[in-house]
Amino acid sequence: DCCRRRPDFKLIVTSATLDAEKFSNYFFNSHIFTIPGRTFPVEILYTKEPEADYVEASLITVLQIHLCEPPGDILLFLTGQEEIDTACQTLHERMQKLESTNPPPLIILPVYSALPSEMQTMIFDPAPPGCRKCVVATNIAEASLTID
Repeated sequence: DCCRRRPDFKLIVTSATLDAEKFSNYFFNSHIFTIPGRTFPVEILYTKEPEADYVEASLITVLQIHLCEPPGDILLFLTGQEEIDTACQTLHERMQKLESTNPPPLIILPVYSALPSEMQTMIFDPAPPGCRKCVVATNIAEASLTID
């Protein structure tokens, strides 16, 4: 109704997932602008056998990657806030136990919807030289974002 009564009114709708044609038709065949997304190579590795404790297995894998693999950040998906907070705390503790071996720094960042936005945006800061970043997230980090 507002669009009919106010031709000067401008409405912009953005989404990575909505049905653009349906919205265009609803708003009087409005223009659709498409901005293509970028894709980046992702390496997915699977365990040979199911893990009894997937969180513990994922933390061991994060540390193995951090200590043995070439540079590159890590994105670990877990199911919820409590699991993420516990995993981050455990990673911090394990990195402290490794201090005597002088491992490269690991920046551990949680991401979930209840986290304050200023903490969520920290994942977009590039890791300093010589550091690796590990983002531990719910599926909030799965859709349409690029972590530098």
